[in-house]
Amino acid sequence: MESKNNLDEDLKDNVSDADRPQDDSEGSIGTENSDQGEEKNYEGEIEELKNKLKQKEDEANEYLEMAQRLKAEFENYRRRTEKEKADLIEYGKEQVILDILPVIDNFERALEASHGDNEEIASFKEGVNLIYRQFKGILEKIGVKEIEALGQIFDPYKHHAVMQEEVEDKKENEIIEVFQKGYMFNNKVIRPSMVKVAK
Repeated sequence: MESKNNLDEDLKDNVSDADRPQDDSEGSIGTENSDQGEEKNYEGEIEELKNKLKQKEDEANEYLEMAQRLKAEFENYRRRTEKEKADLIEYGKEQVILDILPVIDNFERALEASHGDNEEIASFKEGVNLIYRQFKGILEKIGVKEIEALGQIFDPYKHHAVMQEEVEDKKENEIIEVFQKGYMFNNKVIRPSMVKVAK
């Protein structure tokens, strides 16, 4: 019986030794090495994430620059097309005006040629003069302006000289006669004045 009790005591001691933790110094070294390894892994992952973030930022900036460039190009395209559209409208108006100007010329010739004291002629002249003023008023409203010529110094941009003549008391290149009136449309010469100048 006593020997059995001794055997139980020995067994308990062995079990207690097995459950007892190993030396503390050995345990702390193993934990430290493990922590250092994990820290290095984290640093590597962080560095990798930083590189990916930098790459994405570069891509985002590239797309932003591309979008800004496309926006600027579209804005330029929109302005260019609007200007071309406006130019086409102005060109269309200019062509219509050029077709109307000979009618104005004929009105002026008719008014200059209609002489006489006859009441019917005077009445006819007044009617033609009224239509002529209406035509001129419409042209002025849309931007057509007569070019000043008589008495002005010849300007090759506004005037077209077809004759020269020596005249006393006139400056050189002064316009002394207008054969056909010139006109501007929105400050652009669409038909120069046909003139005679002094030399």
